Amino acid sequence: MPDSWMPQAAKSDLGDHAPCAPEFPAKAIAHITADRRATAAAPQDLVPFANLKGFFTGSGRQQAPHILWDPFTGAFAQFFPATSRSKAAADAPGGTRTNRAGKVVIQIEALFFPHCRVNGTVFARLVDTPCVGWGDLNAWINSWGVPEVWPMGRPTSLSRKTAPDATWRSRAGWYAHAHVPENDHVDPGSWPAFG
Repeated sequence: MPDSWMPQAAKSDLGDHAPCAPEFPAKAIAHITADRRATAAAPQDLVPFANLKGFFTGSGRQQAPHILWDPFTGAFAQFFPATSRSKAAADAPGGTRTNRAGKVVIQIEALFFPHCRVNGTVFARLVDTPCVGWGDLNAWINSWGVPEVWPMGRPTSLSRKTAPDATWRSRAGWYAHAHVPENDHVDPGSWPAFG
């Protein structure tokens, strides 16, 4: 059986575990933290990893993903085991069980916002970053049976494209937050390619 805790991640267990629904296929959901509003004309410094980790273990615990990933350093923090639902997607009572509709529904928050500045360099898209640690992250998620496919297409822009309920319930693979039913987000805008 795969490891419920990613070996490379600092474990920050929030408790409050709840099972996923194994009658549905395994999924991963890609998010960006998008914690600042920057533009090409007015970039802003990236928020420190420790700040976001502190948010998800403090006042933001009701929005915590499984994994917080820093694509600039390869740092990871994990808040829930893979076998539990996390809380990064909106999940209306009686709805499509967005956080649970899968053998696993592993949610990743990449520490990133468009036009963030790191060591003097501005990055418009997540794929423009070094994506340090992506191989380890993808391998761990793949070990849980999440196939390297995007049922709704790989994200290439900050736009909404909601998955039909039938797709969400029946298709394994990676989904952008922009694809998740019951949600109104447009992230992540881009995501690294599979190995």
